[in-house]
Amino acid sequence: IFADRGGTVLLSSHLLHEIQIIADEIIVIGRGKIVAHGPKEELLKGAGTYVRAIDGAALADALQEAGIAPTPQGDGFHVDATPEEAAKAAADKGVVLIEIRESSQGGLEEMFLELTSETQRDSLPRYGGNS
Repeated sequence: IFADRGGTVLLSSHLLHEIQIIADEIIVIGRGKIVAHGPKEELLKGAGTYVRAIDGAALADALQEAGIAPTPQGDGFHVDATPEEAAKAAADKGVVLIEIRESSQGGLEEMFLELTSETQRDSLPRYGGNS
Protein backbone atom coordinates (compact mmCIF):
# COMPACT_ATOMS: atom_id res chain seq x y z
CA ILE A 1 0.00 0.00 0.00
CA PHE A 2 2.85 2.41 0.86
CA ALA A 3 4.49 1.91 -2.55
CA ASP A 4 1.13 2.25 -4.31
CA ARG A 5 0.82 5.73 -2.77
CA GLY A 6 4.21 6.78 -4.20
CA GLY A 7 6.44 5.71 -1.30
CA THR A 8 9.80 4.08 -1.85
CA VAL A 9 10.49 0.63 -0.44
CA LEU A 10 14.08 -0.61 -0.30
CA LEU A 11 14.38 -4.38 -0.44
CA SER A 12 17.73 -6.17 -0.33
CA SER A 13 17.64 -9.85 -1.20
CA HIS A 14 19.46 -12.72 -2.87
CA LEU A 15 16.10 -14.19 -3.98
CA LEU A 16 16.40 -12.66 -7.43
CA HIS A 17 13.37 -14.34 -8.99
CA GLU A 18 11.16 -12.77 -6.34
CA ILE A 19 12.86 -9.38 -6.75
CA GLN A 20 12.21 -9.60 -10.49
CA ILE A 21 8.49 -10.08 -9.80
CA ILE A 22 8.22 -7.32 -7.18
CA ALA A 23 10.64 -4.53 -8.12
CA ASP A 24 10.13 -1.66 -10.53
CA GLU A 25 13.72 -0.35 -10.30
CA ILE A 26 16.82 -2.38 -9.50
CA ILE A 27 20.32 -1.67 -8.23
CA VAL A 28 22.88 -4.46 -8.69
CA ILE A 29 25.86 -4.40 -6.32
CA GLY A 30 29.02 -6.45 -6.77
CA ARG A 31 31.81 -6.30 -4.18
CA GLY A 32 30.36 -3.18 -2.62
CA LYS A 33 30.06 -1.24 -5.89
CA ILE A 34 27.01 -0.48 -8.00
CA VAL A 35 27.45 -2.36 -11.29
CA ALA A 36 24.01 -1.55 -12.77
CA HIS A 37 20.88 0.38 -11.89
CA GLY A 38 17.67 1.45 -13.52
CA PRO A 39 14.14 0.34 -14.39
CA LYS A 40 13.80 -3.45 -14.43
CA GLU A 41 12.54 -3.58 -18.02
CA GLU A 42 15.46 -1.49 -19.25
CA LEU A 43 18.07 -3.61 -17.46
CA LEU A 44 16.65 -6.89 -18.72
CA LYS A 45 16.06 -5.61 -22.27
CA GLY A 46 19.71 -5.11 -23.18
CA ALA A 47 20.97 -8.44 -21.95
CA GLY A 48 22.07 -9.76 -25.37
CA THR A 49 21.87 -13.29 -26.71
CA TYR A 50 23.12 -16.71 -25.62
CA VAL A 51 24.08 -18.98 -28.52
CA ARG A 52 25.48 -22.52 -28.65
CA ALA A 53 26.50 -24.75 -31.56
CA ILE A 54 27.68 -28.29 -32.21
CA ASP A 55 31.08 -26.82 -33.13
CA GLY A 56 31.88 -24.02 -30.67
CA ALA A 57 35.09 -22.97 -32.40
CA ALA A 58 33.33 -22.62 -35.77
CA LEU A 59 30.59 -20.57 -34.10
CA ALA A 60 33.13 -18.25 -32.47
CA ASP A 61 34.83 -17.75 -35.86
CA ALA A 62 31.49 -17.08 -37.61
CA LEU A 63 30.45 -14.54 -34.99
CA GLN A 64 33.80 -12.74 -35.13
CA GLU A 65 33.72 -12.59 -38.93
CA ALA A 66 30.28 -10.95 -38.67
CA GLY A 67 31.68 -8.35 -36.28
CA ILE A 68 30.01 -9.89 -33.22
CA ALA A 69 32.35 -10.45 -30.26
CA PRO A 70 31.60 -13.79 -28.54
CA THR A 71 32.14 -14.06 -24.78
CA PRO A 72 32.40 -17.67 -23.54
CA GLN A 73 29.52 -18.61 -21.24
CA GLY A 74 28.95 -22.21 -20.21
CA ASP A 75 29.00 -24.42 -23.34
CA GLY A 76 28.23 -21.49 -25.62
CA PHE A 77 28.68 -17.76 -25.98
CA HIS A 78 27.04 -14.52 -24.89
CA VAL A 79 26.92 -11.86 -27.59
CA ASP A 80 25.73 -8.26 -27.66
CA ALA A 81 23.51 -8.89 -30.66
CA THR A 82 19.94 -9.95 -31.38
CA PRO A 83 19.15 -13.65 -31.79
CA GLU A 84 18.47 -12.95 -35.47
CA GLU A 85 21.91 -11.36 -35.99
CA ALA A 86 23.68 -14.23 -34.23
CA ALA A 87 21.68 -16.86 -36.14
CA LYS A 88 22.41 -15.17 -39.47
CA ALA A 89 26.15 -15.06 -38.71
CA ALA A 90 26.09 -18.79 -37.94
CA ALA A 91 23.95 -19.67 -40.97
CA ASP A 92 26.17 -17.68 -43.34
CA LYS A 93 29.08 -19.97 -42.37
CA GLY A 94 27.02 -23.19 -42.21
CA VAL A 95 27.32 -23.51 -38.43
CA VAL A 96 24.60 -25.67 -36.88
CA LEU A 97 23.09 -24.06 -33.78
CA ILE A 98 21.67 -26.17 -30.97
CA GLU A 99 20.52 -23.30 -28.75
CA ILE A 100 19.82 -19.62 -29.21
CA ARG A 101 17.87 -17.34 -26.88
CA GLU A 102 17.75 -13.85 -25.53
CA SER A 103 19.89 -13.73 -22.40
CA SER A 104 17.09 -11.92 -20.60
CA GLN A 105 15.11 -15.18 -20.65
CA GLY A 106 17.29 -16.18 -17.72
CA GLY A 107 15.97 -13.08 -16.03
CA LEU A 108 17.46 -11.09 -13.24
CA GLU A 109 19.53 -13.97 -11.89
CA GLU A 110 21.37 -14.46 -15.18
CA MET A 111 21.90 -10.71 -15.53
CA PHE A 112 23.23 -10.52 -11.97
CA LEU A 113 25.70 -13.37 -12.57
CA GLU A 114 26.92 -11.79 -15.81
CA LEU A 115 27.36 -8.35 -14.21
CA THR A 116 29.12 -9.59 -11.09
CA SER A 117 31.17 -12.51 -12.46
CA GLU A 118 34.36 -10.44 -12.48
CA THR A 119 33.75 -9.15 -8.96
CA GLN A 120 33.36 -12.56 -7.33
CA ARG A 121 36.11 -14.02 -5.19
CA ASP A 122 38.62 -16.14 -7.06
CA SER A 123 38.51 -18.90 -4.46
CA LEU A 124 37.06 -19.74 -1.10
CA PRO A 125 39.21 -19.22 1.97
CA ARG A 126 40.79 -22.33 3.42
CA TYR A 127 39.98 -23.26 6.96
CA GLY A 128 41.97 -25.54 9.22
CA GLY A 129 45.02 -27.46 8.18
CA ASN A 130 48.28 -25.74 7.31
CA SER A 131 47.16 -22.72 5.27
